[in-house]
Amino acid sequence: MQPRKKDGSLRLIIALALLSAISIILGKFLAFNLTEFMRFSLENITVFFAAIAFGPLAGAAVGIVADTVGCLLAGYILNPLITLGAALNGLVAGIVYALLGKAREPLKISLSVLSGHLIGSVITKTLGLVIYYELPFTVTASWRMLNYLIVGAVEIILLCYLFKSKLLLSNINKIKQDFKNIKGEHHK
Repeated sequence: MQPRKKDGSLRLIIALALLSAISIILGKFLAFNLTEFMRFSLENITVFFAAIAFGPLAGAAVGIVADTVGCLLAGYILNPLITLGAALNGLVAGIVYALLGKAREPLKISLSVLSGHLIGSVITKTLGLVIYYELPFTVTASWRMLNYLIVGAVEIILLCYLFKSKLLLSNINKIKQDFKNIKGEHHK
């Protein structure tokens, strides 16, 4: 029995929704708040996972959905620059990962995560916090850089282990192939 045409896109939507939900739990409910504007969380690991597994747009989508829905569920005020930063985490990480092509996997994952955090978390989200809380940029960015170097190191280690799983990679490839088949049928 062959899968129906829409099964591939449905599988991708379900995977991205699950990654968004996990990000919300990690970022809004299992985070360690250091100050009102600083917290230690692994919320971006699923954004990076989506970007690496399914591409930059998937990573950006998970970032946007997780930030928007997470803020609504946790009672936070939506900040467009923070949401943009969440999207840039995934978009930049996915682009860097794709550009590195055949480089070794740990290097690709490391540079993807670090560049995503630099552009999305340290620069863009920090601007959002600086404007909203009227904080000094240099001090805030310095603390956030330190935070995301630590968080990024943990995320890199976890992602390297996750992407070594043959079962996980098989499922990712199946979702991607099903989705490509649907896209190919639409372009005929």
